Amino acid sequence: MAYTLNTIKRLYAKSGNQCAYPECTSQIIVQDVQVGEVCHIKARNKKGPRYDPNLSQKEKDSFSNLILLCRTCHKLIDSKPETYTVDLLKEIKEMHERKGDSEITPQIAKEALLLMPVRKTKNVKAVSGEGGVSIAIGGDSNGPITVQKTAPKREPKSKYPDNAIGSDANLSGYVDYLFGKAVDYWKNVEAMTPGRLGKKLKKHFGLKTRTRNYIPIERFDELVSFIITEQIASSPVGKRHIRNGTKMVKSFEEWRQRS
Repeated sequence: MAYTLNTIKRLYAKSGNQCAYPECTSQIIVQDVQVGEVCHIKARNKKGPRYDPNLSQKEKDSFSNLILLCRTCHKLIDSKPETYTVDLLKEIKEMHERKGDSEITPQIAKEALLLMPVRKTKNVKAVSGEGGVSIAIGGDSNGPITVQKTAPKREPKSKYPDNAIGSDANLSGYVDYLFGKAVDYWKNVEAMTPGRLGKKLKKHFGLKTRTRNYIPIERFDELVSFIITEQIASSPVGKRHIRNGTKMVKSFEEWRQRS
């Protein structure tokens, strides 16, 4: 199983057509030519860097495990997995994608197609629309052609349990916003090493190898409170907001109105 087109569209939109590595200004697509690469944070294959045997194939090719990099930065992070850990790459991804687009425009969708792997097939399948027949010919036209009616479209199912924060786009989006603020508020503090905020959150909620999106929905308020009080308010920027009596972050309702 490979990553889906919808995943790549979202990934490319959030990338802003730029390599995610900090301070790298290389583009991913230049004049309709792919010059960047779709990279796995946790390797897809056993011999790859940061491989996690507990990850399913679907999880390996999911949005959260993919990052867009130029070829140079891709080579760099895969050559030094002890430096570029999973937690560090996830923070780099989160910080970079906060600047990207949420809307997938026709131009973004068109360019995202360039990032999809090209597959060679011998057989050609044609899928009909409502009561009609559509035939597509590709490659060797002597190959067998199968014609069938389209199956009813199914709503995409979240990879997270129904009772998990990750299954709700609003809840998970607000948590991502808060955690992004925490990372941003600590970014100039040398003592706060990359990945430390994520480790603190995982330890508090007993997540082990899972992400914060697996936290049950009933603990959403607890998670929000932890990020604000333990990670944002304790930062130098957060303390300055408290001293000045200014707001540190948007409330859930304010954030939803913005989005």
